[in-house]
Order: sequence, then structure tokens, then C-alpha cells
Amino acid sequence: MSDILMEVKDKIAYVTLNRGPANAFVNSMYLEFANTLIELGEREDVAVVVVRASGKIFSGGNDVSAFDSFDSRTKANYSAECCGMAAGSVWNCKKPVICAVQGAAMGAGMCIAAASDFIIAGSGVKFAIPEVKLGIPAAGVFAALIAPMHKAKWMAFTGNPVTAEELYQYGTVMKVVPKEEVWEEAGKFAREIASSCYRAVGIFKQNFNRNLDARLYEKFMIEQNSFMDHMMNSHDFHEAVAAFMEKRPAAFNGK
Repeated sequence: MSDILMEVKDKIAYVTLNRGPANAFVNSMYLEFANTLIELGEREDVAVVVVRASGKIFSGGNDVSAFDSFDSRTKANYSAECCGMAAGSVWNCKKPVICAVQGAAMGAGMCIAAASDFIIAGSGVKFAIPEVKLGIPAAGVFAALIAPMHKAKWMAFTGNPVTAEELYQYGTVMKVVPKEEVWEEAGKFAREIASSCYRAVGIFKQNFNRNLDARLYEKFMIEQNSFMDHMMNSHDFHEAVAAFMEKRPAAFNGK
């Protein structure tokens, strides 16, 4: 079965992350997701896209086991580009994107939610970019989309999560509902958009992004290049990955 499921019903496209148990991304899944969003953005029978996930977790982010393959800059850069394309496909989709977050959104999962136009989240759901705990200085640009600058820095520098309720206070999460009602609530809002002059809504989204900042992917790659320049071959990065896989505290030495 595919890692990305897609169906279109009544002008609403439902895109479901489907790689249990944590919907953790690998390169092929990033590309499948990105291609799906790009395709849906061009379809005249689609008014709005709902991104959701099967299981209890929205997405745990990157599949950390794949980091063992970072034995060259070429491989690391390709993985970064795949991740950037996935999140960028949400930001740049020509149709509004609603993220229905029923469980934890970590790393790349948080980036996809942050890049969406609307987030509906379950009570107590956590959002985080824990990359720094793995020696990866990346995804801060996405934290800055969902939280005020100083809070985004706190998220980026500590890797600690914020809750859906806190993001609701910032106006980032549109609605917080019981976890079992997230899909239903997202569908209800999607139907409202689909019943409107949705061609104008799509154009409005594109105008918003042009006027705000169309360089999201480039900013993300600046962060990724800093990882490859300074951390990829470091003791601390490899120690962090090993500690994560072995479920033990990491012994960082600053080298």
C-alpha cells in the first residue's frame, strides 16, 4: 500500500499520510507527497486540500534510521531537498490546504502543518522541531511560521514542543477539538471553502504568498546547508543519531 493515500470527493482532496506507526518520512514518501500536492493544485475539480494522517500520530518527522546513509554531502543534500519539496508543495499549492492534526506533529510533520493555510488540531497535540537534539540546525524557518519569533527560537534551540492550545492562543491553530473529531471538523471547514468561489480563493492564496514571502524553500535550504557544512561530519551528529536509535542519553562534546 502507498505511503500517501489520495481521494477527491465533492471538490475536496483528502491526502492521507499512511506509513505507520509514526508516519515517519523517507525520501520516496516526501516526493510522493510533493507530487500529489502539485498535481492537486492544478486540478480544476479540486477546491481545497485536506492533509491528514492515519493512526495516532500525525507524523514523527524524518525516519531517523535513514540518517545512517548520510555518508556524503550529495545524499544529505538530496534528503534535504526532498523534505523541502514536500513542505514547499503545501506552501505553494495553488489551492488552500487544511492540516488536520490528530496526533503529534514532529520535525517534518510540523513543517507540513506550519506551511498549510489552516490547522485544526486535537486537544493536547504537540508540535515540535526536535532536530537540534539530533545535531541538526534546521526547520527554524517553519517554527517562525507558527509561533512568535522568540518562541520559535525556543522551539528551535531546545527541541521542546508546544501544544495545540498554545498555538491557538497565537492564532496559528484555527480550532482545537477532541482528537477523534479532527477529521470531521477539517471536512466541515473544507466544505465551506468548496462551496465558495473557490477559484478566487485559490488566486487569493497565491497572492498572499507572493506578498508575504515566496522564498520559504530557499530559507529552509540555507538551514540544511549549515548542517552539511558544520554538523554532518561531526562527532555530535553521529552520537545524537546513535543515542536516539539506542534509546540512551547522548554524550555531546561540542566537536
